[in-house]
Amino acid sequence: MAILRNTDLQFIFHLTLRRISFTILGWSDEALDAYRSHLNVVRFFVALFFKMNFADYTILAGGFTMNQAKNSAGRWIFVLAAVWVSTHLIAQTQVQAQKILFEDNFDKSKDKLDGTGKWHTVSGSWSIRQGRLVQGQANGKALILVSDEHWDEAWNSYWFYATIKLTGGTSPLIFWRFHSDEGGGFGAENDLPPRMQESLRRHLIYWVLNRNGQKSVVHRSIRHVTKDFEKTETRTKLDRGIDYWIKIENAKQSYRLFLTDNGAAAVAGDYGPPLVDVKDININGEGRIGFGTEDARIEVDNVFVTAPEENPFAVEAQGKLTTTWGRLKYGEVR
Repeated sequence: MAILRNTDLQFIFHLTLRRISFTILGWSDEALDAYRSHLNVVRFFVALFFKMNFADYTILAGGFTMNQAKNSAGRWIFVLAAVWVSTHLIAQTQVQAQKILFEDNFDKSKDKLDGTGKWHTVSGSWSIRQGRLVQGQANGKALILVSDEHWDEAWNSYWFYATIKLTGGTSPLIFWRFHSDEGGGFGAENDLPPRMQESLRRHLIYWVLNRNGQKSVVHRSIRHVTKDFEKTETRTKLDRGIDYWIKIENAKQSYRLFLTDNGAAAVAGDYGPPLVDVKDININGEGRIGFGTEDARIEVDNVFVTAPEENPFAVEAQGKLTTTWGRLKYGEVR
């Protein structure tokens, strides 16, 4: 049943059902009277916290506890306690259901990017400014990867989300399935995260966006053999100063790439049709994520790695309301 009833008839019907439930469970008329008087209060709190259909559970809990109270003040205390306990348990269930493997919204400007925090800088000039990850080096190549501590090398089926803005130059790079290849031209082997330096796997893959301002394509480097994956080429271009919302659906033997400049649609889970949808059996889908540039400056935000089928913007993730970080940070989402 919905939290807020549209008609008196529905409301009366709801109360009748509750009266039957109370009778079957042996609850008193006092509890039912308290239930009637505090029903809207309970609904208000539930709607405030969740705007979802958890009211029935909370109302029943409130009705039961009010049966234990013998005065008005006691009823208020019990009903508010019931609401708090119910909503807390529901919140815990929601967080557990939402499988977030990795996330960063760059709200902590003092987070280190040297491998001791969430990120490991391989090359370039990376910093956190005004709630975004920024690469400010205009020329050459730059790369930053998730640190050893925050990545599980066994992850091979995940969805990778990010928001990226081109602020100068031409080509942002989106990395996933990254396995060393001795730096792949983005730095020396000893510049890589320590665990990656010890790996014998030599493979990396990244999405080159806006190459020469003309196209986008996936580029692969396998044991120093580097080339474009031709079937992934599209005429996708990026404009400077625009936030682009990216989703990569990575599976063991395939991946799909999405990009949109419609932030409101992306938050709702609508990225449109995939720009790239290919089979690729290399390294069984494993490898970590990161960002890079070729002669470009970029800003990155809203980074998530989730279990497949998850929309991290739709629910509360790890205690932070991520309904739309764009709205929370900047007042609106395009």
